[in-house]
Amino acid sequence: MRAMHRFCSGALLLAAAAHAADELQLDFKLNNGNLFPAVGLGIGNMQRDRIPNVLGTAMLQHGVQLVDTAMASNTDAALRDTRGLQVVTKVWYTHLGYGRTKLAVEDMLDGLNGCCAVTMLIHWPRCRDDISWMHCAEEERALPQRVKDAGPAPAEDAWKGSWRALEEFYAAGRLKNIGVSNFELDDLNELLSSCKVVPQIYQGNAWQLWFRPEVLQRLGEERVVYQAYNVVNGIVTRESAAPRAYRVLADVARAKNADVGTVVLAALKRRGVATIPRASSPNHLAANAPQAVASIALDDGEADTIDAAMKALMSGRDLPPEQPVVATFTSSLDAAVRLFWRNPDTGEEVLNGEVSGGDGLRIHTHPGHTFRAYRGDELVRSFTVTAERGGEEAFEL
Repeated sequence: MRAMHRFCSGALLLAAAAHAADELQLDFKLNNGNLFPAVGLGIGNMQRDRIPNVLGTAMLQHGVQLVDTAMASNTDAALRDTRGLQVVTKVWYTHLGYGRTKLAVEDMLDGLNGCCAVTMLIHWPRCRDDISWMHCAEEERALPQRVKDAGPAPAEDAWKGSWRALEEFYAAGRLKNIGVSNFELDDLNELLSSCKVVPQIYQGNAWQLWFRPEVLQRLGEERVVYQAYNVVNGIVTRESAAPRAYRVLADVARAKNADVGTVVLAALKRRGVATIPRASSPNHLAANAPQAVASIALDDGEADTIDAAMKALMSGRDLPPEQPVVATFTSSLDAAVRLFWRNPDTGEEVLNGEVSGGDGLRIHTHPGHTFRAYRGDELVRSFTVTAERGGEEAFEL
């Protein structure tokens, strides 16, 4: 209980952290005008007794202002004493249909006890027997009688009644935003063609960002923000699936003095994609902090490079081997000149060879590499490789 009081008394610290971050772009503007944190914290699978302390650290030290959970995770009681958060939660497929969804939303709002501004999503459009972990008949039989009394067992398109219920809660001001999760294009098109309120949020697997362009295009037409899950497991932890792609991410992260996960989240944010990485350790909370992500500046070239690497890691199809630049160094000087490559991370200079008058030195290198030529201890000239991969470049001393 003492830890909970310490958590709840941090409003001034949270306000100070928010003030310090004013100059960073931490939010997206939704199609209803509401601001929505670009980076949140996933707590759905976290042990409930750990949530208050982890969330206290995330809010007070790292500026987290949004958490993601679900009805199936049963975390309402662990959040009910918090203040100042936005929470994304989701109606489970057992509670699809107008009456059952109304009951589910009322129960979740009661459980949250007014602690948070709530974004409510439909978790899945239906239960599917072809998904191994869904147990449609068993879950239906196990439901409390009050749920069965609220409405019939969900039919194929029971989500339509669920959406009507969410629209009513939204119109009454009881939900800040509404949306859907895991909808394929056909269901999404049907929803968007018939809804009174256009969804503000779509939550989906990060995999879709590269392999379901038709879904992204349809969402973009309605200015629906895509919130991705499975970012860390699908990309950051898959080094063995695409080692060359991972090295690309690691190189960018090293150049930015940042964690690989932070760079990935920053690249997705640059694309307009919201994220909800799970974290509980101090290091991961720091790496996933909204301010840390927002502080990573990426130019177009870096963003394209990261995007290709993320796609390779997600698919397991690695990037092709890097093509080097062939650099040729020649000298018209009488004395031999020693050529050094300069390590950009450490500043160490590594000898590549000597260039004598009339002779040339030909080496394989990479774009952006810097070399220094010395005659004795005298620096003669510095060179930076500007050719693209697979190209050639000549330097004259």
